[in-house]
Amino acid sequence: MKENMLIMRMRDNYKYFGGLSLIYGLIFTFCLYKNISGVTFPVCVGATIVFAVLFMRKIEYRIMKNSIPYIAGMGLLGISSAFTTSTFMHIFNIVGILFLFMVFMIHQFYNDYLWNFPAYFQRILILLGTTVQSVPYPYWHGGWFFSKNKDIRKNNTFIAIVIGFVVAMGILCVTLPLLLSSDIMFSKLFGEILDYINFATLFWVSLTFIIGFTLPYAFFTALCRYNFPEGKERKMKFFDPVIGITFTSIVSLIYLVYCAIQVMYLFMGMSAGLPEYVTYAEYARGGFWELLFVSIINFIIILLCMYLFRENAALKIILTIMCGCTFVMIISSAYRMKMYIGEYNLTFLRILVLWFLIVLALIMIGMVVSIYKKKFPLFHYIIAVVSVLYIGFSFARPDVIIAKYDIEQWKNTDSQDFFYLMYETMSIDAAPEIAKIDLDDKKWSKVQNEYLKQSMYNYFLYISQDNEDIYFRKANYSRIRAKMAADRFLEEHKDYNRDNHRM
Repeated sequence: MKENMLIMRMRDNYKYFGGLSLIYGLIFTFCLYKNISGVTFPVCVGATIVFAVLFMRKIEYRIMKNSIPYIAGMGLLGISSAFTTSTFMHIFNIVGILFLFMVFMIHQFYNDYLWNFPAYFQRILILLGTTVQSVPYPYWHGGWFFSKNKDIRKNNTFIAIVIGFVVAMGILCVTLPLLLSSDIMFSKLFGEILDYINFATLFWVSLTFIIGFTLPYAFFTALCRYNFPEGKERKMKFFDPVIGITFTSIVSLIYLVYCAIQVMYLFMGMSAGLPEYVTYAEYARGGFWELLFVSIINFIIILLCMYLFRENAALKIILTIMCGCTFVMIISSAYRMKMYIGEYNLTFLRILVLWFLIVLALIMIGMVVSIYKKKFPLFHYIIAVVSVLYIGFSFARPDVIIAKYDIEQWKNTDSQDFFYLMYETMSIDAAPEIAKIDLDDKKWSKVQNEYLKQSMYNYFLYISQDNEDIYFRKANYSRIRAKMAADRFLEEHKDYNRDNHRM
């Protein structure tokens, strides 16, 4: 009944809800069309929060105090996107914002503190599916509103013209290019006019607007449908804990032996007893990825055991032992990665892995608490840990950290490291640091030195030329700094400019 009342309220107030969606679609298009890194990105995030509040106020829902951290997290992720040019960070910032927004809205509509981890995950999937199902609602409600409202029907000529024009443009975007390619005279007649119309741009701008208009309305309709299976998590069938005790005890025994070897041979540096063909450094650097995956598998196993088996003291102790072994594996993975970095310098993947190990260690602490305290909000704890650490990671601009670290190790690097910094890092965040490199500091051959200098000049020439059109909508802190560093470098090293005609 509550579902029907809320959806009927949205339908009856389509002028308000549809109007908000229309305005949001315009803001969404202006801010995000071919632009997920500019200063308008956090503006769009802010607009999303404001419009969500306006939606909820109309159906008499107030913002809860506990929702403030979600709003703050979304805002910080939005701002961080305008501070970096890393595609990786941009994509995962968007993922983080969408996830926090979903949890924020679920928290506003439901009493989510009673849900355990599997229940929360299940409801997020249901919400996503319900949102897809609700995509037609803004158009169904719009059709109902315009057909029932007599005042609008009497003065709907202009609206009908606008709708007809939009439909005609959509059809012509597909059919007109085909007609132009089918007849030379028709193409010649319209050629000069159509030179000023970019159909591809028109299509993608229109599609962006449709997405910005449709998704907010569909998402709130999905929330108002209230189709979450309330209380099902309490009725789930639990299995005999003896099953869990049996397999976890066997696995834990193997883990304990493995952890003992880690302590003796890796942490304490007992190279005696290693095979003759294996050095201590080779032993320490091997097996990192395997340990990382085992740690993730352990997390999944412990989580399943907590929610699939009936509560049992022996099972709790064994799961705690598994958690302890997982901590040892995480420390071992971090130690091995430290060895990698000491030997081969820092890369984006290596710094990302170190970050992930810290996150996983903190999550495992929450798992241990959750084993003994059933009411511990594990899902919200994991959200808090991942959100805080990811926001810090995003603002840290990892490419800058990588460049600073690798340049400090400059005397131990070769030309391969040099090209990695310029062409294999994921963004131009590192450009101001790369500009500080003094190639004369290294004892290259004369030919190699000249080649590297020219490569460096071409790198900054590309940055300078590629960022000539920075304007308000696409303004980005790192892009501006890279452009300034590139222009300064080009001015200071004019003598390198011999092969720039190749650019």
